[in-house]
Amino acid sequence: MLVGQIEAADVSPKPSLRNRKSAEKSPEKYNKGMSDFMSNTNALNLLHNAVKSYEKDAATFYMANEKATSKFTGRFDFKHFAKKIFDPIETEILSNLYVEMLEESHAYMNAHQKTRVGAQGFQHSFVTVPELLLNMILAYQLPHQKFVPFDKEKDKQKEEEQGIEGNQEEKVEKDKPETSGGGESSGGSRKKRRNSQAAKRGKNVTISPRVTLTTELSAKLLDQMLEIPLSPESKLWKTAKYVLCPSNCPKQLALFGEIIAKSTKSGLISFNALNFFMHDQVINRQLEDPITILHALYIGPLNSQTVEVFAANRSDQFRQRCREVLRTAVHASKDPLTFKLSKPDFISKTHSDRVKYRDFVDTVEQLVRDLNGEYQGSTGIHTGWACAAIKKFGQKRYVDKTWKDENYYDLIWTVLAQRPHLKKFVVDVLEKNFKDFNAARFWRRMQPYQMNATQIFNQNVSTEDPLKMSDEFLNFPPQMKHIIIVSTEKEMRDLQMLLEYKVSREEIVYVGVDAEWSAYVSPSRATILQMALYDCTYIIDLESAAISPDTYNLVLSYLFYTPEIVKIGFQFNEDLHQLRAAFRNCKELYKPNNVVCVGKLIMDLMDEVGKLEFGEDFKRDWLPFMIEDPSLTSGKDIGNTSLDESGKQANTSSIDLNESVSNESVEGGPSEPKPVKEDGKQQFLNKGLSYICEKLLGRPLDKTEQCSVWDRRPLRHLQLRYAAMDAYCMLMLYDKCKDVFAKLGYDVREFLAKQTPIRISLPLLSEEQL
Repeated sequence: MLVGQIEAADVSPKPSLRNRKSAEKSPEKYNKGMSDFMSNTNALNLLHNAVKSYEKDAATFYMANEKATSKFTGRFDFKHFAKKIFDPIETEILSNLYVEMLEESHAYMNAHQKTRVGAQGFQHSFVTVPELLLNMILAYQLPHQKFVPFDKEKDKQKEEEQGIEGNQEEKVEKDKPETSGGGESSGGSRKKRRNSQAAKRGKNVTISPRVTLTTELSAKLLDQMLEIPLSPESKLWKTAKYVLCPSNCPKQLALFGEIIAKSTKSGLISFNALNFFMHDQVINRQLEDPITILHALYIGPLNSQTVEVFAANRSDQFRQRCREVLRTAVHASKDPLTFKLSKPDFISKTHSDRVKYRDFVDTVEQLVRDLNGEYQGSTGIHTGWACAAIKKFGQKRYVDKTWKDENYYDLIWTVLAQRPHLKKFVVDVLEKNFKDFNAARFWRRMQPYQMNATQIFNQNVSTEDPLKMSDEFLNFPPQMKHIIIVSTEKEMRDLQMLLEYKVSREEIVYVGVDAEWSAYVSPSRATILQMALYDCTYIIDLESAAISPDTYNLVLSYLFYTPEIVKIGFQFNEDLHQLRAAFRNCKELYKPNNVVCVGKLIMDLMDEVGKLEFGEDFKRDWLPFMIEDPSLTSGKDIGNTSLDESGKQANTSSIDLNESVSNESVEGGPSEPKPVKEDGKQQFLNKGLSYICEKLLGRPLDKTEQCSVWDRRPLRHLQLRYAAMDAYCMLMLYDKCKDVFAKLGYDVREFLAKQTPIRISLPLLSEEQL
């Protein structure tokens, strides 16, 4: 039977669990029965076709890449492959086939005596059949973007009306003087022009998946997916959670939590799934037994961060039991017999992820060291991320023109200093991808083993004054006079004395705060802390050898403990997490006083403006840059217009999130799924700090340095400007909110007082050692 001819009425009963067990006992006898059975079972027939097609397509793909000079080739495209398999099937049938194929995958492997399938000769192409199905289903269910051109006839008149104005703009562009970069204009302007030209041709719309996953169907898929073994490094569960519950509906997450807890208690859950959901701060509350820590250790390499998140903000009794479980794990690592006797009874002896004794010992030793703050693992950048970064930011440098030579030079330097074996890969990318033969020749001559990752010798560095005015981006006000780097013991003490003096003279001291860390080390931690006052911004070097740990703790404790100092940040929780990674024993970083989020303040402001009868007139006078932004509403949801596979328009705001999955697009592709935004205000904040500054202050932030190498010393001038502005704009946004609230008749401090204080549990072993 052909895949495209499958009918709902033809679906035959599935093999029972008894049949699967008989396959394990007698594969030869079961094979004959399966050959007859497959001809009448749609799920098995489709599964067989998928496996054979994957073996063929994977072989074609990897053979095509075999001649590539670099071994770091692209990944197999499961999206395209899944469309080839699933597109011919009717939508009404496909949803049930998802579950049936997952149920039959183990029986299929037993019948064909295969544990993994893939292209012969290409070991990295091999996956288990359940993992193959998981990749296919997730890739097929992800929404994707499609470019839809505008109707030329409808827009013809509009283009004619704008023709004269457009010609004038072109003339102005031609008359502009050439820059020092070979006649090219600034990266931001070039990108804006390209985006503007694309916008005239059409727009991107979100194509929704064909199959709408109801809550019941999502629950069935989750139940099947939990048992699929994946490598510990796999990020598939991040995508799976988005696909199964993109709305983060509380009722649906509660149901998922029950299913996950049941699978955990039965001992069937895979390590990758258990590790992911232990790290999920919502779902891990359903895992009520601390024995889960021991369970995870017996099936995979559990890390300290997962344990800390799992035990965070729990009762003292729960955290005490977590420490007792860790003591049991340490005891179990003493000898093989104790290891065997300490294993939780519910873990099956045939569990695919079950670890060996020696691996268990190594994991427990590393876990205890990390929980005690004695991290001894590699801090080098992951090879896969290094290769992706070289390509991604090379695109920004050579194509988008949003990165400069000094940015890309720093990145290549720090990558090669940490991973010298990537030198050939870097040279290949520069030559073949971006045709920069001079740069390739330069890096070919370099000796990576003699390079220091943080002491970068870069002759492309700009020496412009960090306070210099910009024509395109947000500038410092005249009252902001200095950017001061704090990198010595005396400078830290002087900074604390300044804060103490201001607190003694002023009722409240407002400080803009932000932190930066490098994305090119693992694990990451804050390397600088920016602290902006109205006349000066201080950049504290958190990795200076000239400052003692006691002084760091003293100054940070004073800053974050003192309630008279209002610390204004934007989504500062992640910054605090990175600060705690650098100073895990500073208790005030876990329970800081008066740390407020300017984003929440803006949401309150939008609420109050939305209640006004003449809100548009008010915005025109006080928030002129937000007049055309539809996000400034009175809390009403903004419909997310998207298209389904048939091209019909759908308004996802009308979908009942308790019954089905919304079709919100996934920004950043399958590897970075994001939850659906619930309302207009949240959509506004999720567009980022630069967008918020543009709408409230009139200009965006220059985000060129956002992903730069923040652990290099000394920092470049453009890095200093970026870091200082990220903190100072907090004060500018706060002042804007204060003025608008005052015009509405409110005191801004009333809204600051409503914000929930940040409270995080101390490290698990800081309260009591094992």
